[in-house]
Amino acid sequence: MAKKRKKIKKMKKAPNWMFWILRTLLRPILKCKYNYSFDRSTSKGIKRPCLIVCNHQAGFDQFAVGLGVKFGINFVASDTIFRHGLQSYAMLKLTRPIPITKGTADPVAIKSMMEVAKIGGAVGIFPEGNRCFYGETMTVGKGTGRLAKKLAVPLVIMRLSGVYLTKPRWKIKPNKGKSTGKVVRILSVEELEKLTALEVQEIIEKELYINEFEYNKEQKIKFIGKARAEHLESVLFYCPNCHTFDGLKSEKHSFFCLKCNMKTEIDEYGFFTTYVGAFSERPQIPETILEWSKQQIEYIKNFDFSAFIDKPIFSDNNIEFSKAIKAKKQTDTQKGSIAFYGDRIRVCEQDIYFSDIKALSIQEVRKLTIYTTTDALVIDAPLKYNLMKYMICAYHIKHTQEKKLEYYGY
Repeated sequence: MAKKRKKIKKMKKAPNWMFWILRTLLRPILKCKYNYSFDRSTSKGIKRPCLIVCNHQAGFDQFAVGLGVKFGINFVASDTIFRHGLQSYAMLKLTRPIPITKGTADPVAIKSMMEVAKIGGAVGIFPEGNRCFYGETMTVGKGTGRLAKKLAVPLVIMRLSGVYLTKPRWKIKPNKGKSTGKVVRILSVEELEKLTALEVQEIIEKELYINEFEYNKEQKIKFIGKARAEHLESVLFYCPNCHTFDGLKSEKHSFFCLKCNMKTEIDEYGFFTTYVGAFSERPQIPETILEWSKQQIEYIKNFDFSAFIDKPIFSDNNIEFSKAIKAKKQTDTQKGSIAFYGDRIRVCEQDIYFSDIKALSIQEVRKLTIYTTTDALVIDAPLKYNLMKYMICAYHIKHTQEKKLEYYGY
């Protein structure tokens, strides 16, 4: 007797009723907690099928986008959110997200997007693939323009503003300011047919781009909070004054270095205000978090990693380590340490060489996933730990060795 074929699950459109409930519940919450609103005058007449793209600034961005339309959206989401048992199962059934492996070209996810578009659904993606760390739109996935043409549905480009300074990725408590969302451009199917994939890509990159600090120089919005520098050391690790990797700490509004006593403070507009303190000369402190991050990268570009094959450049203890399979629950965790060498990352005494690493990504801010040729390795760190330095330095070394374009994981 022939065996029954396993039934292949087909994609379904995100249900309108569920998103109506979410919009009804979340609109007052987002207004109260983040002072967020969507300019609905910019999204009039938009309907399914369509592809919605938006810049990615905070954890509530999918809800921020959802407030702008009247239908359900199949959002493309990192496969890490599908590893939480019953919670993930309920989300999958109620909102129909599309899982994707971060940092990689995922043909299964692309096929699912095409299926949703074909049955008249709306696909929602954040083409940066990651929430911004430093207040500027990050690298937009190079295949986004090609995807937009492939789906053959109207392209809706949305942009969020003020969200980063309201709820920076590295912060737990939000600031009280003002954040908004709006549709900045719509390309019809006919317009997409006339453009090349590269031209569509350039339009998306231009329309999504925002520098939050330049934006607030014009808007002059005050972002009030009890601890504006809270956990900033989880994304900034390089001291521009003494050039060390492990001395930065935060406390309330202040950000300082334990190695050289450099001290600064984030003001209500999101900019650094310097303190001279006991220095005979003014400390070399950038004006913004974004400028600081760029100095961080420039220092890494000129750092001699080859001198650290036998000893680590930096390391951290008390981390948790586990393995994961796409869209499935993680394995049992181990506790131990992580260390960065010039040719590898050592996690709980296991060496992971850069040649075996396919991609790296940060979830939230203290969870690092390393995708190798065989596994997905997940590292969880306590509050105030910095895992960004592992991702940024690993990408620098890996892409230098492979002679690829510079890329630092964000």
